[in-house]
Amino acid sequence: MADPNMQVLLEELQHRTEAVLSNLMNLSEEEFEQFADQRQRIVEQMQSFQPSITENNKQKIRDILSHDSVILQRMHVLKDEAGHWMEKRGAIRVQQHAYQQAYSVDSLFIDHRK
Repeated sequence: MADPNMQVLLEELQHRTEAVLSNLMNLSEEEFEQFADQRQRIVEQMQSFQPSITENNKQKIRDILSHDSVILQRMHVLKDEAGHWMEKRGAIRVQQHAYQQAYSVDSLFIDHRK
């Protein structure tokens, strides 16, 4: 039988994945980043138990990984939205720059009479 710590890690990974899935449309980029960091930490801890992984554990891991495509899809949507926002912000900045004064505030303008 596998070490109970492996079971605890798998349960934690499954719980966090289910929490993300249940609130998928409302998560922010920061929350997705936290999820990815937590998941990475759990996977790193699981690596020490790799020789003792059972078929039951492997099936549980496959079940957890089966949700990755849905999570990744949502992450890509958020990435695209951020990219569009950056492009729009850049376009606004270019337009504002065109209308900004191109002369120095403390300069003088001298008009000579003819």
